Amino acid sequence: MVDQLRNFRDFLLLYNQISDTCFNRCANSFYTRECEPDEEKCVDTCTQKFIHTNHRVMETFMEVQAVIIQKRIEEATAAQTAQAAQAAQEAKIQEQQQQEQSAASSEVAQ
Repeated sequence: MVDQLRNFRDFLLLYNQISDTCFNRCANSFYTRECEPDEEKCVDTCTQKFIHTNHRVMETFMEVQAVIIQKRIEEATAAQTAQAAQAAQEAKIQEQQQQEQSAASSEVAQ
């Protein structure tokens, strides 16, 4: 539900941006309520450019996003492996220290 609302909000923001930009570029005369043929053509061209550009940006974003996610997964895996190796090393050192203490205790006891 949250994703749907976010998508709808993003759509509305883009729609408003396109409307505002294309209106400012293409609305030249306010003598009649109807659009002039050249204004209609300008609006069509303007909106098509925006839509095409938005699609290209989204395609590129999706491609780059996939690479970024893969890189983060690899970094997390490497960090987890390093952390596990460090924990194993620390456990080995503790075990050796305990063995040395046990050996020293048994020598003192004899």
